[in-house]
Amino acid sequence: MNVKESIPNTFLNRHIPKFQNSNPKIQRVLSMLLDHIIMCIVIAPIVILTIGLLLHFEESLNKVFIIILIFLPYLVYFNKDFFNAKSPAKRILGYQIIDRKNNELASELQCFVRNLTIIAWPIEVIIGLINPERRIGDFLANTKVVVSEKEKLKSIWVDLKKTTLKINYLGIIIIGGIYFYGLGYLFFDFY
Repeated sequence: MNVKESIPNTFLNRHIPKFQNSNPKIQRVLSMLLDHIIMCIVIAPIVILTIGLLLHFEESLNKVFIIILIFLPYLVYFNKDFFNAKSPAKRILGYQIIDRKNNELASELQCFVRNLTIIAWPIEVIIGLINPERRIGDFLANTKVVVSEKEKLKSIWVDLKKTTLKINYLGIIIIGGIYFYGLGYLFFDFY
């Protein structure tokens, strides 16, 4: 292994090209699986920090703040397609999310809404095998996944630097707040 090569790039360079000419259904599910693995690696430090804060400050934290801490990793996961309508795996494999009505890039709000169904991830994988363009979340957000130009993961930082505040972000905060409040109410005895 070349010292300058990183382990993720080496793995991806060796194994992902094998799937480039394979069945689109397999590629789509591979994209979903790769996204899941990447996002779990990204949110693991957030989860560890959250658990540490909750254990250390459990008695003094406000219940609403506890709910925010618990669902913060999910908020990160649900916004994986936020930049340029491409998640990390979609960038690597060459996919992008578009609005079905106008074939333009899906908005940040649409990307967030389509990911709200990730809590049913195994069902989403089955739907992805049946219909590689659209999973349950795509039906909710009126989006679809299309083939796009492949990009390096570094392109996320370029998109991050270009980001400016939009009204869609308020919608994401409101919908996310209602969604997580409802989940907190259903799964936790905070109220």
